[in-house]
Amino acid sequence: MCGVSTGFAGFSTPDSQGNFKGLDADYCRAMGAAIFGDPAKVRFVALTAQNRFTALQSGEIDVLLRNSTQTYLRAVSIGLRIGPVNFYDGQGFVVKRDAKVDKVAGLNGATVCVAQGTTHEVTLGDYARAHNITWSPVVFERVDTMYQAFFSGRCDAHDAGRLRARRRGRDRGADPADYQVLSETISKEPLGPFTRTVTKPGRISLPGCTMVWSRPRSSA
Repeated sequence: MCGVSTGFAGFSTPDSQGNFKGLDADYCRAMGAAIFGDPAKVRFVALTAQNRFTALQSGEIDVLLRNSTQTYLRAVSIGLRIGPVNFYDGQGFVVKRDAKVDKVAGLNGATVCVAQGTTHEVTLGDYARAHNITWSPVVFERVDTMYQAFFSGRCDAHDAGRLRARRRGRDRGADPADYQVLSETISKEPLGPFTRTVTKPGRISLPGCTMVWSRPRSSA
């Protein structure tokens, strides 16, 4: 049981037949191949940013591969095991080009769309306090709802990983020429898998790394 995004092109998004494609989905299939000898021996569970860690802790999924930032706090406070980093991203902002904003400081007083339950939500507040910036976060439970709100004009900017920021406009049918990603990055985001901490974890070796997982379900 592999927890993935509800739809993030390049990482985990379902095609017209409901088959998940992307980097995270491929890692899930690699584990299926290593554990069961068959890359098809994996069941995908689409999760939001808010419920992903609860799903892992409760046993609803065996491994979380949902473009999730690996932090010390997450490893210690909620007792999860961190796997190898599979992608490095950074937190940035997207604004409308006609807003004439080219620096983060120019967002002082702006409304910023942000997803609930993410490191971005926390970093947004920390960065504002450290740099004496005042902005009004507009928090959304679902990332897709956040993007819909931004591209419909509800927020002055949206806060996301820089890779996601570059892709989402195209995914939503927006004209890329109408938007820009600010050049500044306000955090570093190492992404990778999470599993539950168990007494005797299993181990599998994949090219360049060792994966650790809790006892797999026979129904996978």
